[in-house]
Amino acid sequence: MTETRDVPVLIVGGGAVGCVLSMELARRGVEFRCIDRMPGPAAESRAIALHARTIELLERVDTRLSRRCLDRALPHKGYVMHFVRDGVRSEVRPGLDYTPVRSRYNCIMAHNQSETEGFIRDFARSEYGAAIEYDTRLVGLEQDGGEVRARVVHTDRDDEEETIRCRYLVAADGINSRVRQGLGFSLREKDYKGSFFQNLDIFLNGFEDWTDHFHYCVGTDHFLMVAALPGGHFRLLLSDRGEADDPNLTPQQAFGRLLDQHYDGVTFGDVVWHSKWETWERLADTFRQGNVFLAGDAAHVHSTTGGQGMNCCMQDAFNLGWKLALVVKGQARPALLDTYETERRPVAEQVIWAASSLHDIFMAHGKSIAAREKAMFEPGYTERVVNTCSGVAYTYRDYVEKVPEADDMDGPAIGDRAPDVDLDGGGALWDYSRHPDYTLLVMSGGEAAPAAPVSDRFGAVLRVAAPPPSEGLSAAYGPQDGRMYLVRPDGYVAFKSRAGVTGPLEAYLDDLLTP
Repeated sequence: MTETRDVPVLIVGGGAVGCVLSMELARRGVEFRCIDRMPGPAAESRAIALHARTIELLERVDTRLSRRCLDRALPHKGYVMHFVRDGVRSEVRPGLDYTPVRSRYNCIMAHNQSETEGFIRDFARSEYGAAIEYDTRLVGLEQDGGEVRARVVHTDRDDEEETIRCRYLVAADGINSRVRQGLGFSLREKDYKGSFFQNLDIFLNGFEDWTDHFHYCVGTDHFLMVAALPGGHFRLLLSDRGEADDPNLTPQQAFGRLLDQHYDGVTFGDVVWHSKWETWERLADTFRQGNVFLAGDAAHVHSTTGGQGMNCCMQDAFNLGWKLALVVKGQARPALLDTYETERRPVAEQVIWAASSLHDIFMAHGKSIAAREKAMFEPGYTERVVNTCSGVAYTYRDYVEKVPEADDMDGPAIGDRAPDVDLDGGGALWDYSRHPDYTLLVMSGGEAAPAAPVSDRFGAVLRVAAPPPSEGLSAAYGPQDGRMYLVRPDGYVAFKSRAGVTGPLEAYLDDLLTP
């Protein structure tokens, strides 16, 4: 029997995107359902890297959530590059250095994807009662005006069918997204030809190299990553032309032949997990069709090099979640949702650039090592790729409304990430913005009076904060002379204005929100 139920938002897919989006809607009091075709959460961890910007966003939600991840994760300062050419080994230590990244989290946290997702699910369930419906498979989808109808089958209930009517649907169902395929979204596609991939999570004996760095081991015809993980084992990632896929080889033999080219005396212990896969570059031409949105791997896929995939997917959800919530609750105009694709598709292109350029250096099998080393150490390349992979370089400044009178103001630009700052009297700037709404930061040495007109009109979705005088605050945001920064719920600067000038800010909010 088919049952029809209404809900404002339906999320298809309960992985990294579905977990974050569920949390973001739940903490804003928006009704939703999140379904997943699998019988339960994934136990394996395809992704193992948590980058700076993702951790910052988790911290902005709740320090308990970010702390739980940090307590479990292993910090890695960057990458050591190992090259072998004609049997001769060479190294660059470090080849990619994350310690200069301007964030509290100037490293890469090695953290299993299954645990990252699990911590977010646990937090959303314990704090807001949000849960993911497993064993629920999407079988049909159609749009009619402002309504989306999704037909689902509950495989744990004798294939009982249900029709879910929703106002908005988010496809978070991965690279083979049924939603994307069913609605005929077009893709830009490129294959990484000549590259075959395997993961091996395993305990190693005799590995005496740095365990606070990832290790990229490169030969003319192979790539091997070695990374220490929480739990005492290591992730080995292999890419070659297909030689290691020989059915006569065990995983240990396939990986061992390459490991021996870069290290002496390392032996294998117990295997935790082994997998094989192919990788592609995919980018949807649009992230939206009517009231259906693509997010995460449903919208963009790229090489695993640099460990950006899960991070970018989660950040899609952080961008979309607060916008959906405001529109569903009638607190923002529907045009706000147009900014999701405007902002996130260019970021996906930046991510693809970083992943593909690193892929071309480390996995361009057959290309000379000398040519690859030269490409890697082009002036400015490593700094750019580190800041992109970490996420701190992501900016929407080219895709947001320009405010000419603010162009010459120092501090972060409109569209930039709003940096955290340690305050002289203790605490941090983000302590004032750890909530689901906009934050209006008044840089006036502790007096919020200049923001009164804006606060009176938009107080339902905006909170005013006047942090105390601080040297670090002035260095990051400019003089504390009453100037105001409007910070979005996802931690990016939405608007800024000079001291006492509230008219342009009010006009901006009038166009965006419903007072």
